Amino acid sequence: MGESNFKVIAKTSSKEIEHHSSPGVDLETLWEKVCSGNEEALGKLFGDMFDSLYSYGYRIIPESEDVRDAIQEVFFQLWKYRENLSVPDSVRAYLFTSLRHELLNKKKATSRRSEICNKYLIEEFDALFNYNSWEEILDLDNQESRELKNAIENLTPRQREAIYLKYFEGLSTDELSEILQMRAQSVYNLVLKAINNLRNYLDK
Repeated sequence: MGESNFKVIAKTSSKEIEHHSSPGVDLETLWEKVCSGNEEALGKLFGDMFDSLYSYGYRIIPESEDVRDAIQEVFFQLWKYRENLSVPDSVRAYLFTSLRHELLNKKKATSRRSEICNKYLIEEFDALFNYNSWEEILDLDNQESRELKNAIENLTPRQREAIYLKYFEGLSTDELSEILQMRAQSVYNLVLKAINNLRNYLDK
């Protein structure tokens, strides 16, 4: 499969991609098939993960084509090096981590500031989440809901990213640890502090 095939897939709309999804097949099984050279499994894996990867990637770089290109590159590299890959502990975490690295490298190259590390590149992680979901997570009343946007923006970018991955993508602490390159205990503390900060801000 050539790189041009991935460019076609990357420009496909999310509705069209839904036709490629295969909810009945787990990601690890698809991964194993991809590593064995199964192109159909690659398309299904892409379809299953596209929406989540796109939603996450857009919060790092809010440019649709850049995010699509980055997802394309992640899957192109997966296919290219499939024979050298083993099944990761979490396929989802592996793909999120790969996309994060790809976008941060793209962002770094665009900024032309070679000294900037990932810590600073991630500072613009988008806080525009689904506020109804936040209201459920924090058990807010109507008055507190009106203060929600300010409360979320008051979090650090790393806290926003961790909260997004855990509560909106449903990733485990171990998966967050891999993606954010932090110890599991540090991830737990980060999420707990973020929730406490939100509660404290709203209780003012």
